[in-house]
Amino acid sequence: MSDTLEPIAVSPATVADWLDAAEVVLVDVRETKEYDLEHIAGALLMPLSTLEADLFPAVSGKPLVLHCAIGKRSAAAARMLLKAGHETVWHMEGGLTAWKAAGLPTEEAIAEPVDPAKVAPLFLCPTPGAVLREEYLGPNNLSPAALATAIGIAVSDVERFLSGERAVDAELSLRLSRYFSTAADFWLQLQVEHDLERARHTLGETIRSSVRPRAA
Repeated sequence: MSDTLEPIAVSPATVADWLDAAEVVLVDVRETKEYDLEHIAGALLMPLSTLEADLFPAVSGKPLVLHCAIGKRSAAAARMLLKAGHETVWHMEGGLTAWKAAGLPTEEAIAEPVDPAKVAPLFLCPTPGAVLREEYLGPNNLSPAALATAIGIAVSDVERFLSGERAVDAELSLRLSRYFSTAADFWLQLQVEHDLERARHTLGETIRSSVRPRAA
């Protein structure tokens, strides 16, 4: 039995040799999510966060080797077990990080293949309505009703524009640019960029496969 409550640290190479000879029981004290992502084959999972040293089971009479990610949690868990009277408890120096650095194998979770059709596309060009709301109405503390009055259109039209239900046309672009002192085509350009990005995502492959560039 250890004379002190300070656990002995052993190297990953030593632990690997002991495991090959079935001389020790390896206990992973990381959290379940960490274990599920990657772990050492044969390691038992007993997270430090739920570890109760007094109730820790005796495991087949073999010495215990604890490990975590870098060695901090396993050292703490080993101290708890030694204090509770468990004999021959070691911890693996450097944890799983050192184990992998030594070129020793792990078991990793096999990710299920992702169906590209189910992955939400990342669009970079916002709707003109989103730009209006976030960069013009919000900072200027303008309500849709106040803007509608200022540029001479119905409140419902402003609300539909903000929600993306209404696109910018030439007249609306002129009214907005006049009021906010932007270039006359600023709002139209936002609409064009937004529409092109969506069209590329929706129809890009179809168009590339069905339309060939005209030969010079």
